[in-house]
Amino acid sequence: MKGRNFDKTTTYHENSPIPIKMRGSFEDVLKRGIYKELHQRKVLSDGQLCILLKTK
Repeated sequence: MKGRNFDKTTTYHENSPIPIKMRGSFEDVLKRGIYKELHQRKVLSDGQLCILLKTK
C-alpha cells in the first residue's frame, strides 16, 4: 500500500453539490440510525420503532 493516495477518491469540494438521490439515501440512513439509537436508549417503544422504520 506504499505510495497510494486514498484521499483523492474521497475528497469532495465544498462547492460541488451532492446528487439529490445520494442526499436522500444519506438522510434515510441517518434517520434510521437515530431511531435505532432512541430505541436502544428506551425513548421509543418497539412498536414506535417499527412504525418509524416502515415509513419514509
